[in-house]
Parts: sequence; C-alpha cells; structure tokens
Amino acid sequence: MKFLSPVIVLLILALANVEARTFTNSSGKAIEAEVVEISGDEVVLKMGAKNFNVPISSLSKEDREFLTDWGKKNSGDKASSPAADVEANWDAEWPKAISADISQEIEVIKEDESTSEYIYASDHYEFICDVKLNTSVVKRFSLLFEATNQYVRELPLGMTKPFREERHKIHLFELKDTYHSKGGPQGSGGVYISRGGEGDILVPLTSLGVKKVGSNFSVDYDKENSTLSHEIAHQITDYEYYAPGSRGWFTEGMAEYIAQSGYRSGKFNVDDINKIKEYVTAYGEKNSGGRNLGEEINAPALKDFMTQPYESFTSNANFNYGMGLLVAYYFFHMDGEKDAARIKSFLKGLKDGKKGDEAFEPLLDSRSFDELEADITKSWRSRGIRINFG
Repeated sequence: MKFLSPVIVLLILALANVEARTFTNSSGKAIEAEVVEISGDEVVLKMGAKNFNVPISSLSKEDREFLTDWGKKNSGDKASSPAADVEANWDAEWPKAISADISQEIEVIKEDESTSEYIYASDHYEFICDVKLNTSVVKRFSLLFEATNQYVRELPLGMTKPFREERHKIHLFELKDTYHSKGGPQGSGGVYISRGGEGDILVPLTSLGVKKVGSNFSVDYDKENSTLSHEIAHQITDYEYYAPGSRGWFTEGMAEYIAQSGYRSGKFNVDDINKIKEYVTAYGEKNSGGRNLGEEINAPALKDFMTQPYESFTSNANFNYGMGLLVAYYFFHMDGEKDAARIKSFLKGLKDGKKGDEAFEPLLDSRSFDELEADITKSWRSRGIRINFG
C-alpha cells in the first residue's frame, strides 16, 4: 500500500469522565471496567488497556440504569446546543460553491509569553496556540475552518451544530513532537478528538501551511492543507448522526465528500465528481492523496458494510473511507429523483431516535438491500466505477 502525506486520521477518543465499576452481564459474569463512551445501543468499556463495545441490552438492569444516568451527565454535545431559534436546513438547494467571508477580523484573546499560550478567534473558531502568530497568518488559515463551517451550514442535511453560539476550539502546535505528545497520531496531519460527542481539533502548524521564517511565522502558500476539512466536518456534525448504522459510512463518507471538494483560499467547489473518482480509484488529483481502490471494487454486502461496528470500519480505513464516499455520494446525487430525499428522511429519523431496521426504512424506500445494491452498482457503473457487492 502506498502511504500518502499528510495522512489525516480521525481519532475518536472518548475523553469524557471515566468511572470504574463492576458490570454484570445477563449470564451473571462480573467484570471490572471503566465507562468510556455510549454510542447508540452499545457502551464502550475499558478493561485493562483495551476498549470493548458491549451491547447495553446484555447488561443487568442495575447496569442499564447506571448507564442511563451516566449518559445524562456526560452528553456534553447536547448541552452545547445551537441557538434555540436555529432551524435545521433541509430544504435549501444543494450548494454549487461555498465561500468564507474574507473580510472577517481576527480577535486576539490572549498572548501570554510566560505560559506560551496564545489565543486567537475568528467568527466561529478559537485557535489556542503555543507560539505567537501574526493575525494576518491566523486569518489566512482560519479561512479553511470558516469555509468548512459554511459548507456544513449550507448542506441541506439538517445539521445545527455549526450554528452553536460557542466557538469551536482548535489547538495548534509549533512542533510535531508536541502535537504527538498531546494525542496527535504518528503520520497524521490533524485529528479530531471527541469527548462524549463534543471535542477539539489538534493540528500542527505545518498542516496549515504555516512556516517559521527567522523568529516569525508566515504562510507557506504551497502547503495549504484542505484535507483538514475532513476533521473540521467531524467537529460540527450533529451528535445524532454518529448513531450505529450511520457512524462510519455516512459520517466518514460525508467528511470525505467535503474534503474532496476543490478548495482554494476560502472557497470550495462542490460536487466535483471527477475529482472524487480520481481520489477513490487512484491516488488523487496531482498524485497528492487518494484511496487507490481501482475502477473495479469488490465490496462486502451493503447491509454488512453500513452496519459494521465503527471499530471494524476504522480497522480497514483506506477501503471503508473510499467506499463510504461512494455510497454517500450516491445518496446525495444519484438516488431516486437525485434530490437526496431518502437520505434526508434517514437523517430525520436518526434525530427522532429511530434505530436498526426502522432507521434504514427511508433509505430502502420499499427496496431490499439487494435491490439497493443493484441501484448503486448501476449508478456508479455509468460513471466508470464497477462495484461488486459480496
């Protein structure tokens, strides 16, 4: 496999308050574990150095009650809700191009040399840096964050998190070693770290096209890293969309869709199918990235692909991210009347708490999964990609 640089890794680290407890399953077996995260019908338990996804229904009544209380205390994402008067965007036209407001001003919140803490803010983001930066430099890279935020606002997929009143936090590091010591994976150019649904982005300055010149920092215009928009999109995706059956193919597919839109200097070109095809089938535009899955793709059965645990999805990330992009694109632009109506109904169902087979009913719309596979195969074959579902 060819490894591409920078590799943008989504690291879902659940950093909510952990609580050690003895859990008992329905067979009476007791285990000592810490609660890491609740994701839909499963709880992630930490035992020793490993995390395990455990169906909540398999635990005792007392454990289930405990997890209900734990979820209420640690659902930070819902607590940081958007303004009450925000209406979800479902009915707007699919955008053709997205632009950030290039006239925005950068606010200097804090510059403390003694603690090496420097905080700058744009309209929707707070940048916490360990070195002092010129506001013109911050303004340059903040365009990527603001443009991605605007992108998610304009997608008619019902997301409200981009409209929240609090600024989203971005932690910036001068040195890659510091970035890694704070949780950034080796080989990555940026990471989103979730805390029970809420979270921050960590980024080394080099991934934002910022270089040191003497004692100051300037913009390296040849290294504008638009693939970071994948992580930015995760930070502002609504909590409900990370439910089982959506977390994976949809959340990663949508983030890939956004990241693979052509970006330059605060502007995205939306729905560039040729760029997406090159990214999925080969090594991407100008050989700068890509999944290299080829023009004939052997895929698992669609239902298995869409319902696999997230841990399984990320364990084969190169294939699954590329395939997730193809499936998400199909529902955005190829399905039915090509108006994304079915996936909108699917997402509305997630917001209403629908799960399992009931959640998938709008996507299928009286089709079987075999028939849906045939529709996806036919649509992509006409665009030069053959998908063989297993």
